[in-house]
Amino acid sequence: MRLICSQPFMKTERRIEDNQQFTVETEEHLYLYNDRIETPTKSFTIKDVMDVTSKPLSAYYTFLYLHTIEGVWTFVVKSSPEHFITQYHKVK
Repeated sequence: MRLICSQPFMKTERRIEDNQQFTVETEEHLYLYNDRIETPTKSFTIKDVMDVTSKPLSAYYTFLYLHTIEGVWTFVVKSSPEHFITQYHKVK
């Protein structure tokens, strides 16, 4: 199937090494195809995704929500998710 667009999001992991806590932030992606949305750990068919919404968290971060039949999946994004959301609504 054809990739329509992708949305980068941040994954945050906390580690303790030598009694010091470190926060490691890595970038991963959501991929929108005409039949599914893929996360690094899960794939949802378009019919199983009821909506995609967002809410500003701060001046730099936004929550992106995938409303699915399995519940709401939350992703923290740095770039605007509006293009991803618009493309999802065109596919749906």
